Amino acid sequence: MTDVNEGTVKTVDFFARPADEQQDFLRQTWCNECMEMDLGMTSPVEYHDKDKVWIEGECVKCSAKVVTEIVEEDE
Repeated sequence: MTDVNEGTVKTVDFFARPADEQQDFLRQTWCNECMEMDLGMTSPVEYHDKDKVWIEGECVKCSAKVVTEIVEEDE
């Protein structure tokens, strides 16, 4: 993991996730510029901090920044 913002936020290897999980996260997006869902994301970077996990990337349609927060469900 790489420290970002004084050690509060860490980047994590998104591609270490299982391929089916990667595809779900890359497909299930919301773009604030296009105002559309599920357009897709390219160039994903995964981040973790103390309270949350999220992926930032670029909208497939317009290249605007998109952010998807990942909610870990207890099983």
